[in-house]
Amino acid sequence: MRNLNGRKSAPTINDIADEAQVSKSTVSLVLKNSPKIKLKTAERVLLAAKKLGYVYNRSAASLRQNSSNIIGLVFSDLQNPFFVELLIGAERILPKSGFTTFMAHTNENLATQNHVLNSMREHNVAGIILCAALNTPNTVPSTIRSWGIPLVVAMRPLEDAESDFVGPNNIEGMTMATHHLIERGHTRIAFIGRHASSYIVSNQRIQGYRNAMAAAHLPVNEDWIIDAGPSYDGGRQGLAKLNALTTRPTATVCYNDAVALGVLSELDFLGLRAGRDLAVVGFDGVAGTAHSSPPLTTISIGPSHLGEVASQLLLERIRTPEARTEPITYLSTPRLIIRQSSSSTFFSENDALLPTKMNDIPL
Repeated sequence: MRNLNGRKSAPTINDIADEAQVSKSTVSLVLKNSPKIKLKTAERVLLAAKKLGYVYNRSAASLRQNSSNIIGLVFSDLQNPFFVELLIGAERILPKSGFTTFMAHTNENLATQNHVLNSMREHNVAGIILCAALNTPNTVPSTIRSWGIPLVVAMRPLEDAESDFVGPNNIEGMTMATHHLIERGHTRIAFIGRHASSYIVSNQRIQGYRNAMAAAHLPVNEDWIIDAGPSYDGGRQGLAKLNALTTRPTATVCYNDAVALGVLSELDFLGLRAGRDLAVVGFDGVAGTAHSSPPLTTISIGPSHLGEVASQLLLERIRTPEARTEPITYLSTPRLIIRQSSSSTFFSENDALLPTKMNDIPL
């Protein structure tokens, strides 16, 4: 393969087709990771391409097809291990389907999110999974769809009737967490986390907390709903606010695991211990909660599983755009994992908390 100047030229799809003894269209489908080609044929084509030193120009193909093999993953807070585990779940699915991920961290910043989304549009991404930043306008999903890019919204729902959504059942999960503490004998139970009325997830989790308290005919002191950021620092600051109360709760549910781990850290700093001096329950079920001190009772919502589901749903939208159905909402089923941070039973204000084993208690 030499050009008119006698120099060796780059191999083409036609050269690969001749080498592999298949059609040009078959080579093209193999290079696009099409599932339509039999495995043995695809292997023969790829072997021929490797032998000839062919490099597939995905950028050029992207321009021709007005899309690429790139999936955009936009996360609001990668400092929170929950989103890292969600990313891991997505990575289990997308590469095996022939897609490469383009990951971005917005740090809850709307300007950064807008820049990232526009950059993904410029790169002709095939689809986007969006964990939206706080205060994201409800118009963002329709804007993305107007670009012709399939979208799945994850974790933080937006008021958009056309968007597919993947997340947890927040109300059921927090009801379960609060009920667990009530079963342990606690009647003064706090909620530590963000509680501004504009945050849908916070409102749902607080509603679950209120539902459980109401079902047990227990009063909710509004001072027990502690406003704190959804982070480790938020948990530490939330515990300080809780300690400043005249009538202190004996237990607390937390907005997420990051908040709960911050509470555990601050308790330790004060010479106190979760499960003995204050019962603590988190929400998310990230892997690290099994190794905190003490191990954290939490509501597991399957972060990596949610990443897998979001990826599978997006792939279906990409592969069969003509089969557009009604928007799909997938809510994972929460699961209570009981550990030492809450597993002692509380009898009265003067009774000591009973020690329990550190092992998880299977449900």
